[in-house]
Amino acid sequence: DAADLTSDAATRDPAAAFAVLRDRDPVWWSDRHRAWIVTAHAEVVDALTSPLLSADRISPLSSRLGEARRDASVATREHLRTWMLFNDAELHRRLRAPVGRSFTPRRVERLRGLCAELVDELLAPVAGLDVVDLQQQLFAPLPAMMIAELLGVARSDTASLQEWSDQLGLFVLGAARADQADTAAAATAELIAYFEALVERRRHEPGEDLVSALVDAERRGELEPHEVVGAATMLLFAGHETTTNGLGNALVALLHHPDELARWRSGDVEDTDAVEELLRFEPPAKLQVRYVLEPHRRGDHDLARGQALFAAIAAANRDPAVFPDPDRLDLGRRPVGHVTFGHGAHFCVGAALARLEMTVTLPHLARRYPQLAPAWDGGPTYQPAVVMKSLRHVPVSLGAPAAA
Repeated sequence: DAADLTSDAATRDPAAAFAVLRDRDPVWWSDRHRAWIVTAHAEVVDALTSPLLSADRISPLSSRLGEARRDASVATREHLRTWMLFNDAELHRRLRAPVGRSFTPRRVERLRGLCAELVDELLAPVAGLDVVDLQQQLFAPLPAMMIAELLGVARSDTASLQEWSDQLGLFVLGAARADQADTAAAATAELIAYFEALVERRRHEPGEDLVSALVDAERRGELEPHEVVGAATMLLFAGHETTTNGLGNALVALLHHPDELARWRSGDVEDTDAVEELLRFEPPAKLQVRYVLEPHRRGDHDLARGQALFAAIAAANRDPAVFPDPDRLDLGRRPVGHVTFGHGAHFCVGAALARLEMTVTLPHLARRYPQLAPAWDGGPTYQPAVVMKSLRHVPVSLGAPAAA
């Protein structure tokens, strides 16, 4: 079933599943997911910018939870309401403005050297091993370390924060196990306590980090104290989840296209162009979720208030109306118009950091390890999820490193 986004086929190749739907109708109702799935580039861009749709996923989630899970998740849901990701219009603008001012490309660019050092540090323990799981060894810890550095979090605390963030993510991303509300509640409490303490320290001992910048915004009356903590936890969550997926998906795409990997390795394409094409070809998020605020017509269909809509990023990025030969990976393409980081007011505030991490890490792997090859049987393994294309494991053979 092409409309079952958790099937094995759709998990491994969401773009192919979405292409089937786009050919049928670019606005498709899925009984399984109880959502409209929009797959054409123009429809996705419109959905991501339309005032008729809302990014608020918390209120609809509350109505779907059973009483026990609803009670267990009260604190989690109230905290998530402080995330700009789940707000619209003026409240979204107010929450985003101080984060956007603080999360500048210049501040991110200063971390380029650190990123390269961390890649070497994380790969050092596995030098000489026959098979290395790059998802666990490099792609998961690196983004967490980078966002922690930006936030001003101690390196020794990164593993705990990543674990709590991942546990919260099970709830945020809508997996269905009955115990997730309790797990997310415990993780949320830990995250809030940690960042409340860090915020309090920064009030008295400000630094050059993002938390200090958010405290400045609080001092100016732009954010409430609980919103400062909410912005910090959101940046931690968004700052590692998506980039981990982006790195893993990009490397798998390169290993499936050895000719393109060879082009990059030889210097035939620019690093920035190659990364943009990989972001287009295999975006970390398959879709973004919206809810209908006002009844309206989309395509040939009437959408009712409260219905869910999946804006299929992975489909828009492969729309032949926008990208010639869209299913071909071409690292020299310069794919202007991809929507991997969203579009409009909700465009990803951390896009510069994700691009930097990918532009440092992927060329390093390509050139430092000329014998890099897949070491999986039947393909890499994925987590079944509707929103994200998330790898569990990426086993590879690094081979002997090139001479420095």
